[in-house]
Amino acid sequence: MSLPRPRACRPSAPTPPWAAGLLLLLAAVLARGAEDPYQLWSHGRPAEAIPALLLQAQASERWDAWLDLGLAAAAAGDRGRAAVWLVAARARAPERDEPRAALRALGAELPPSWPSRCGPLAWAGSGWPGVVGLGLVGSALGYALAARRGRAAGLLVALLGALAVAPGLCARILEGRLALVAAVRDTQLLDSTGSPIGAVAGGTVAVQESPTPWSGRLRVALADGRRGYLAQADTRAEAGVEP
Repeated sequence: MSLPRPRACRPSAPTPPWAAGLLLLLAAVLARGAEDPYQLWSHGRPAEAIPALLLQAQASERWDAWLDLGLAAAAAGDRGRAAVWLVAARARAPERDEPRAALRALGAELPPSWPSRCGPLAWAGSGWPGVVGLGLVGSALGYALAARRGRAAGLLVALLGALAVAPGLCARILEGRLALVAAVRDTQLLDSTGSPIGAVAGGTVAVQESPTPWSGRLRVALADGRRGYLAQADTRAEAGVEP
């Protein structure tokens, strides 16, 4: 008895183009959702979100991307890297209060900001009041140069406006020039010869007093008044990441 011959398979109907596109879109959405660092963070796994957030911060160089990265590290209990990345966020937007607030919440001691030192005097030269003030100064100066009469009044208004916005503008400039660094791990404060002179805990924030490193060390001033040098490698959270 011979076996029956298999029937020829009928060709299946071709898949509609819209269905293939829908499947691809669904696969992309699912893959993106699986790799979304914010979803991992919201599910209580901030440590797993750090690599993707680091790539985003390095690619965009946005201050808020570095802020999110630092907050994720803080949520993961990594105080050292959190401080380094929050300092990086502040360096990219020194006028924003969020990085400073996050560093304070982390327990870091920070020097007072220049706007806070100026107090109410800095209000007229900060944010939208500063924009309006500069516009008023420019308009009054232009009127004084173009008008045949009332030049003295225009110059007086321009002078008073410039005096009003000057403290806030100077505070913003000085705050932008204030360089901060953070220790990514427990380390030692060094003297000029490289000998240790005191312990520095990971996550400590210091003011960088030298614009460039010297022999792989940065001259810093700590909040407790100590001055010395920190190894530059102890202020980097990842290879190739600059605060």
